[in-house]
Amino acid sequence: MALPLTSLNAATATGPGAVKDLEGSFDFHTIFVHSTGGASWSVTLEGSHDGVNWDAMATVTYSGNIDTMTPVSGLLVRYVRANLISLTGGTSPTITASIASKTS
Repeated sequence: MALPLTSLNAATATGPGAVKDLEGSFDFHTIFVHSTGGASWSVTLEGSHDGVNWDAMATVTYSGNIDTMTPVSGLLVRYVRANLISLTGGTSPTITASIASKTS
């Protein structure tokens, strides 16, 4: 099991967060997103085999202040990151996203 990574830490602008090298191939991932400020937002959990080429494994979209957890299984990757795709409205919104990964 890999220790959780905070990929987005109170992000206020769109774009990818910190990358975690899992140092092996992992196939079960959970992304936990915490939002403040009442905005509409969309965060993608992305995976990569090489840390260069990224693909979406799951997309989480909500409006308002919320904590949400989304599991993804069956996708074998070595690198993971969260990517804040959109952030609109609200009052001084922030997005924090952490990722935990393990093998079956």
